Amino acid sequence: MSTNTATFKIDRNKDFKISLGVSIAALLIGAIGIFQMFVMHYHGALTSYVPWGLLVGAYIYMIWIEVGTILAFIILYYGMKMKSLEKLTPVVLIAAISALAAAMTLVGTKLGHPFRAWKVFLEPSFSSVMIWEIWTHILFIFLLLGMLYATIKNKHVLMKRLSFISVPIGIVFISLVGALFGVVAARPFWNVSVMPLMFFIASIVAGVALLILIHLLFSPTKGTQAYTKTAEKLTRTFIGAISIGIIAALGNAIIIAFPNVPAYDEALQLVLFGPYWWTTWIIHIGIGIIIPLALLFFFSQNLKAVGTAAVCYLIGFSMVPVNIIIPGLAYPMSGMEGIEEAFNHAKLSFEYTPALVEWLVVIFAVGLALFIFTLGYRYILQPYFERTLNQ
Repeated sequence: MSTNTATFKIDRNKDFKISLGVSIAALLIGAIGIFQMFVMHYHGALTSYVPWGLLVGAYIYMIWIEVGTILAFIILYYGMKMKSLEKLTPVVLIAAISALAAAMTLVGTKLGHPFRAWKVFLEPSFSSVMIWEIWTHILFIFLLLGMLYATIKNKHVLMKRLSFISVPIGIVFISLVGALFGVVAARPFWNVSVMPLMFFIASIVAGVALLILIHLLFSPTKGTQAYTKTAEKLTRTFIGAISIGIIAALGNAIIIAFPNVPAYDEALQLVLFGPYWWTTWIIHIGIGIIIPLALLFFFSQNLKAVGTAAVCYLIGFSMVPVNIIIPGLAYPMSGMEGIEEAFNHAKLSFEYTPALVEWLVVIFAVGLALFIFTLGYRYILQPYFERTLNQ
């Protein structure tokens, strides 16, 4: 396998300034959307029938990245003994924390009264799946911060213990996010028993894709035999992960389509042949599956091709949560057929297209993630690399 790829090293010079500049620009542009939501109380093109849209989809995408990257890393490093990943530990943690910041920003915009969040802790309803999801996420956040501290301070035993604890907590957390949809009996498109498993598999595959990029761009072992061998192992893992993801998705589609339930069929028709069919066929399947598999099968010895495959997968994968959420809402519930014609109002519609304010908030969240990662890499990780490599 050739190593003809550039290592992205953020330092005081060009790369650091470009990355910082892009992140600040995204924050400034996206701040317009944050202002519109919190000050002007404009929440986009959502309706009473479609109360969740782009922002909730982007939130799920970010937590898939957050949890999946950590789980994939721990499984490969500790479980499959891929010891060459050790030097990437702090980079993976900073990447996960950056995705976490973006996720919390996105979900924060969906809280009608964000300053009442304390009620989750002091007045919880334990019959709510969301309560358990929030609590496990908070626990996972503390585990991430603890692992970063243990890594920077070279506390290997503590790091290993926290890693082992984070695996079941991460699996439970991401499964609970899937259960938030799976337990909604009124929405047949979501109400399938495999939804928690689908969310877990989706997060792992996304995590492997990001892990490949982290290795190709940031590994301090670039130019060594270990760097090349690690890239080869990650490539094979990525092919296997995508294959498992495809099988799981097809299985889920069969479960939805086979019973021939009208509500199932209508949602599936929206995903495959509705107004936004191109998000499924062109972005998700075309860019996110066909192109990566073609690159991985035919150009697996070229690291640029492998990196491009990972980027394409992450781009295509961004459509998955959106195409879970919106089609599950964009049709009348059973027994309420014809309700759209019975009441006429702009906010009583099953049609939804993300408004500019929603895209601006997504830009802000992505800019925040890039800003945290850029500063974290420059002021935390680079000194760590310089110190450890010289030992």
